[in-house]
Amino acid sequence: EAEKVVAAVEAQDPTATIDTVRKDPDGSYDALGTKDGSPVRYDVSADLKTVTEHTGGPGGKGGPGGPGDHGGPGGEAGTGGTTSTDPSDANATESAYSV
Repeated sequence: EAEKVVAAVEAQDPTATIDTVRKDPDGSYDALGTKDGSPVRYDVSADLKTVTEHTGGPGGKGGPGGPGDHGGPGGEAGTGGTTSTDPSDANATESAYSV
């Protein structure tokens, strides 16, 4: 599954190196890695057809980098995000795959 996500990202951006793929509860993916020596995160749709780049680090839903926007650490690529105390906002079902 992770290999398909990496292939989808590399098809869109061959200069990216993906180190980690996380599956979100909605079935989409976060692909984390580097591009030109800088941290980068790609949001990849569940059908692997839409790949959106976010520079500046992993951030995002439940990723490292600052207060989370879904109750966990993370936040949009260095913006800090907001913190929720609602347990239903947590990404308890998010899966991570190292590649």
